[in-house]
Amino acid sequence: MKLQVRRWVFLLAGGTFLALAMLATVIGTKPYGTPVIAQAPGGQAVSFDGISRLIADARERRTTLHVLWIHGMCTHGLSWAAERATLIAAALDGTATRTGTVEETAGLMRVLYQIHTPAGDFDATFVVWSAMTQRFKRRLDFDSPDGDRATAYPYRRATLNKELKNKLINDCMSDVVIYGGQHGDPIRAAMKPVVCRALGGTPAAGQLCDFAGADLDRPLVVVAESLGGKILFDAARVIYEEMRPVPRASSAIAHRLASVQTIYLLANPIPLLDIASPLMSPLDGDMRDEDAPYASCLSQMIEMMHAARSTLPPDDRSRGDAAPTVVVFTDPNDVVSYRLVPSVQDLARARLIDVIGSNATTWFGYIERPDNAHCGYKWNHTVIGLIALGYKVGEPAPRAPIVGSHECP
Repeated sequence: MKLQVRRWVFLLAGGTFLALAMLATVIGTKPYGTPVIAQAPGGQAVSFDGISRLIADARERRTTLHVLWIHGMCTHGLSWAAERATLIAAALDGTATRTGTVEETAGLMRVLYQIHTPAGDFDATFVVWSAMTQRFKRRLDFDSPDGDRATAYPYRRATLNKELKNKLINDCMSDVVIYGGQHGDPIRAAMKPVVCRALGGTPAAGQLCDFAGADLDRPLVVVAESLGGKILFDAARVIYEEMRPVPRASSAIAHRLASVQTIYLLANPIPLLDIASPLMSPLDGDMRDEDAPYASCLSQMIEMMHAARSTLPPDDRSRGDAAPTVVVFTDPNDVVSYRLVPSVQDLARARLIDVIGSNATTWFGYIERPDNAHCGYKWNHTVIGLIALGYKVGEPAPRAPIVGSHECP
């Protein structure tokens, strides 16, 4: 009798565990908890370097790696820079130290850090432009139930819809609208000296970026989140076009653009944002020609990097890899992020790599919270691990420790 009872208890416990496992599978899953890493087009397996390897490359050149990191849409502050510096330092078993004072121009801030790792140190510049859009966002305060009582939204919204309207639309997507119009002009102007400095140059009022004292061999890595990629590439394009007609300046910008080793994009809204872009013309062509190649600002950045490398001697150490590498991290449920496809980018001029991963849970196979899908790259262990350590075909994707909150900004 006791044996039979034990069997029933065992079967009941086993059945309950199986039922709970099946329920968890149906209710909440991460379809791409293990990311898919593939080179476009064709989806073939591919390896790529992380910051750790690029630190070593810089040491071999007797120079220092520099990382330029820019945030995307939504309100961000100095805490964003501190969190990102700590994240990447922790992934490399290192520490981050802020250096100097915060440099501010027209509301755009450059926050400088030095990252100390066992493999060597590198410098990082974090760009915080969020303050430049705040006064325009305040015009939407009347739509918030938490705003001034005289103008606050008085009607009931469902909890999730309220959160998405207040945060995702009024605070985040509003940045996209602001940047795409004339109020984005001050952001584009303020980004030019930032890009100039990141490339090793010295900005001068009313003059070209001066590379006279630049370390031409210094490698550069770009990490751009969401809208930040568009802002950065637009500014780089303006600097390139200003300097290209001037022989000595053209040579200097070629050296520096050739040293951009890797671009990591955390979310890629560029195909959507380019529709409203003020810089839509191809490098060589007529934007009115509907048969011309699609003029993505990412394609333009790749073309500039390719053209720069092509102008340098074959043995020039600043050339880096034969082709620049662009790694895009995309959650398929991130409704404003797009993968890399041949119709948007020129595949012959760069190694284009898609990393498809899940940032948050998909519930009932029906929905992943849109805000978490878009801002969850920062708490995705694999995303930070791949940026820090890269990927080798046949090996598990590295996972980094995550510090900071699991909340959208």
